[in-house]
Amino acid sequence: MQKIDLNTQIRFLKGVGERRARVFEKIGIKKVLDLIHFKPKKYVDRRIITRIKDLKDGKEEIVYGKVFTKGVRKISKEKEFFIVIIKDETGWMELVFVNTPYFVKSFKIGDEVIACGKVTEFKGIKQIFHPEFEVLDKKRSDLIHAGKIVPIYPQISLQTGKSKLILRPKFIRNLIYEVLEIVEEKIPEKLPEYIRKAHGLLETKKAIHYMHFPPSFEAAEIAQKTLIFQEFFYYFIHLLLYKYQKLKAPSIKVRHELTKNFISSLPFELTKEQKRVIREIEVDMAKEIPMRRLLQGEVGSGKTIVALYASLIAIENGFQVAFMAPTEILAEQHFLVTKNFFKNLNVRFEILKGKLKGEIKKRIIDDLKDGKIDLLIGTHSLIEENVEFKNLGLVIIDEQHKFGVAQRAKLVKKGRFPHLLIMTATPIPRTLALALYGDLEISTLKELPYGKRNVKTIIVKNSRRKEFYSRLFEKILKDNEKVYVVSRIIEKSEKLEIKACEEIFEEIKRNAPEGIKIEILHSKVPPQKRSEIMEKFKNGEINILVSTQIVEVGIDVKDARIMVIEGAEMFGLSQLHQLRGRIGRSGDESYCFLIVPDDLEGEAKERINSFLRFDDGFILSEIDLRIRGPGEFLGLRQHGHLNFKMGDIIKNKDILLKAKRQAEAVLEKDPNLSLPENKIILSNIYEEDKIFLTSIG
Repeated sequence: MQKIDLNTQIRFLKGVGERRARVFEKIGIKKVLDLIHFKPKKYVDRRIITRIKDLKDGKEEIVYGKVFTKGVRKISKEKEFFIVIIKDETGWMELVFVNTPYFVKSFKIGDEVIACGKVTEFKGIKQIFHPEFEVLDKKRSDLIHAGKIVPIYPQISLQTGKSKLILRPKFIRNLIYEVLEIVEEKIPEKLPEYIRKAHGLLETKKAIHYMHFPPSFEAAEIAQKTLIFQEFFYYFIHLLLYKYQKLKAPSIKVRHELTKNFISSLPFELTKEQKRVIREIEVDMAKEIPMRRLLQGEVGSGKTIVALYASLIAIENGFQVAFMAPTEILAEQHFLVTKNFFKNLNVRFEILKGKLKGEIKKRIIDDLKDGKIDLLIGTHSLIEENVEFKNLGLVIIDEQHKFGVAQRAKLVKKGRFPHLLIMTATPIPRTLALALYGDLEISTLKELPYGKRNVKTIIVKNSRRKEFYSRLFEKILKDNEKVYVVSRIIEKSEKLEIKACEEIFEEIKRNAPEGIKIEILHSKVPPQKRSEIMEKFKNGEINILVSTQIVEVGIDVKDARIMVIEGAEMFGLSQLHQLRGRIGRSGDESYCFLIVPDDLEGEAKERINSFLRFDDGFILSEIDLRIRGPGEFLGLRQHGHLNFKMGDIIKNKDILLKAKRQAEAVLEKDPNLSLPENKIILSNIYEEDKIFLTSIG
């Protein structure tokens, strides 16, 4: 028997090797522990074996027999049947493999075989084409592929050059069976007995065994419930651990000095909702426990003003503020907005970007450490090790879902338990908000400072693109319009049948009449040039801005009235909503044109139709989440913090809520996980959580 444990790399397993390991790694299976948590997509009942004489034509059947003979039947030049004849006490039948001689080598005369598949009858002979089969091991009474409830795993494939490597469900089932025989007793328990009993859950090793090889469908269901609960429970323990510690944050009370000057300098009145959220933040920051608040609001609802107000509360009390955004263009936009609103205030602020030259970057980092900078705006560069704050009191994170929980924690650890304000312009349904931000209080801004937008959304079919652009050029010349034209991709792609940014830019340049000024904007354009382009667009020196969706957040051009979205069917509803929110800010009638294929169908059609019907971001986000799932909804496919292996936060919403309540109950009673009954939980939490508990203990 092979010597393996839960941490053994998948490539060292018998029958796997380097090539197959690469296929497994594609879906995140790198070691044995990952493999035994690979969830079947369904189960098939193969407990009833039918005698050969009772097999019914056209029916899925399971049959048992001994190999009587085998051979080849040539059908044509290109086609050969490789046939294995099996018989039982009631008759005989054929197992047929088309052009696949290697299968026949699996059988020897006299072998006992279990075969499953759809029965066909040809000239009185019963046959199963390409059956799933198992040659019974004389020494082993267990059946893997039949005679029981059988797990069906997703087929995994990987394209390598011209060839495609496929791992079929039967291979995966066999591998998991053999691995479990060796490691099952080494699987550690994940939940204390009192939690298992309260929720009717299984021991971990039994749950894993029953997930793969259940004695009944009920056992499979409770096994999956157990493993899903475990996954959600530890997610919430990790997320909430910080919240339940008796951490002492700086009490930062509003002094009404900088903040009063800031409000009076604004060229508009704050909305009722902005004032309410500001009061909530003032109360939170005055407490000696760290504020943990999520501010979510429609595009243009004035979240940035609220964030700048919060930063001034900290600054007028002698604290520093870190303001992190996911992209350079958004960080630059926040910097420009801050520059505009803070121009008459005595506040020192800087922007830290990855591409800053050595000397400038060094000066900013040194000034920050010496306390000469009050507010530092930046991207991931803020969490670099050499970035040190003298007295960090408030952390603001924009579009947090584009970061991870760990990145948020890294920034927070730059201070001594600073207050935290997170912002998002993606309206998040309650279930998803619970999973992403279960440790936060939530404030919502729905009211728009300039009143309800007047935006008409109109479909343009691909076949009418030329005609559409001709009319658009006429309107631009007549009314000197500012127009966004957005595509999902920068350069032409063979995989995606949509117009790329650069293609559209060249096409418009060729066809636009003289007098129309066009520019292109995407992540590959240097930061300095990006800022210049945006300023020119704002000032009316550019009529058409061809861009990727980097304009979906943070770009504020109040008199832009036209948005054209190329390949709109390729965007999620939340992205479309963000893009539509870029126009109509002046209150004038505005137009969002969606360019889509003539034969739109399926999920894409459902999304586009929903977008035409609704302009409420929260309704659209619920629909988007249902259609696409959380990973696609937030662009999180590459982010580990919501890629649950076992659970689905939509389908398993009830288990999610129970796991959260249980995690809260545990931490409420035992925030340091020091009670004997919680020893199992302490041993299973992340290493970073153990270090955190040690550091505060």
